[in-house]
Amino acid sequence: MNSILKAEDLSAAQPAPVRRAGRPRRLTLDQILDAGLAIGLDNNLTMAAVAERLGVSATVLYGYVSGREELIRFASARAAQDHDFPEDVGQFWAIYAAQHARALFDLMIGPGGLLHQYLTGNMGPEGDLDRTEIWLSAMVRRGFSADEGLALLDQVGIIVLGGAAVHLNAVSMKINGASYDQVARRALDVRAPGEYPLLRSQIDAFANRAGVWRMTLVRNLEALAWRRGEAFPKPEITALLDA
Repeated sequence: MNSILKAEDLSAAQPAPVRRAGRPRRLTLDQILDAGLAIGLDNNLTMAAVAERLGVSATVLYGYVSGREELIRFASARAAQDHDFPEDVGQFWAIYAAQHARALFDLMIGPGGLLHQYLTGNMGPEGDLDRTEIWLSAMVRRGFSADEGLALLDQVGIIVLGGAAVHLNAVSMKINGASYDQVARRALDVRAPGEYPLLRSQIDAFANRAGVWRMTLVRNLEALAWRRGEAFPKPEITALLDA
């Protein structure tokens, strides 16, 4: 899909003549975003770091972005737009939704740190425009109204964001030496035996949160299929989300 952030290519069609010393190097916004994404969407991404990678002064970059915050926002949107989401090949709407959810989950937990950028306000709606229009077109072709399609996309997005947050929390805890499951069980073990009787009866489910988002999404999609009077391919959708 075409990026909504494409800047006009400022370079000439033919190779430019050797530039004089001190003449600002011509760039495109895409080159700047590529450099930013190569560095990573974390604390290492600064205007100075991007300028050094491109071999220009930081002053040159301010002709394209207003500062680090806008650079991060544009780069985050670019990463979202470049991510592979499912193609509409006529698959059942719930399968398409599950494929979309899996792709969004992988994007959020990926090395680019997009979940953090989303939570800190650096990932705005710029990267969602094309993806949302494609989703709505696919759902309208399957008998949904535009508002029904958007409501479903919002539900899928909220469930996936929650799942991504839980996943990254578990990863961080494991890096620090203990899994969420271990910490949860230890916290309960130090309590008096008579405390939390109901929670103790559900300790396996409480301690294992990793798959909750998948189960929640399957249930929502199944309920919607039931309301629409359609058969629901639960095994196939479960397998897609677990892949």
